[in-house]
Amino acid sequence: MKLFSTPPVLSGKKNKKRKKLLKAQRKALKRADHPFESDKAADCRGVVLSNRAYLSVLSEVYSRDPLETGGIFFGNVKNAVWYVAEASDPGVYTLHTRAHHEMDNNYHNHIYPVLSRLYQHGLCLLGLWHRHPGSLDTFSSDDDRTNHSFAEVIGNGAVSMLVNLDPTARLTCYYLSKNGEYRTVPVMVGDKYFAGTGFLELTTSEALLKNKDRLQAEIFDPEEA
Repeated sequence: MKLFSTPPVLSGKKNKKRKKLLKAQRKALKRADHPFESDKAADCRGVVLSNRAYLSVLSEVYSRDPLETGGIFFGNVKNAVWYVAEASDPGVYTLHTRAHHEMDNNYHNHIYPVLSRLYQHGLCLLGLWHRHPGSLDTFSSDDDRTNHSFAEVIGNGAVSMLVNLDPTARLTCYYLSKNGEYRTVPVMVGDKYFAGTGFLELTTSEALLKNKDRLQAEIFDPEEA
């Protein structure tokens, strides 16, 4: 089960040079000046974060403050509501500055099946989240490209949430439709909003044993990436 292409990890002098180059590039990056909203994006009425997902986001944001960081959303969709059961951290081999961050694709390719197999309904890739500096709650052109790449992988659009600390945590969530249209969508936090969906129900030991062959097939091998 592979989500993303995985470029080789750089280390040592090459990695230091790359980080310096990225830092210089991001300093010159201009934020997009057009509104990322449209009434045409109608495949998402709202986003619900589980208590665990919300705390995962906050703990990562606070641990990196004042630097940018982010992660990926996993969950399910029902009646045009996107239910986020799990929110990941960025991974191991990452890059963080005040205006840019890079996540670890190998890490997410590994953790996706590891988390998904714990839930009765499994988990789908829903989108991503990241922290923005200050009160900036719109996307850069670089963010826009990333959002579109997620929407392409998912196939039915993607949710992309921005987190600001101004000074308390503030969430702004956008839905990018498969037609390339953005719109802001409401965000609700709490396990109580999952009632009746079954999306937070964990699997059983019997089910895991029954699906042993599939579990073994899903193990991510970075050498094959």
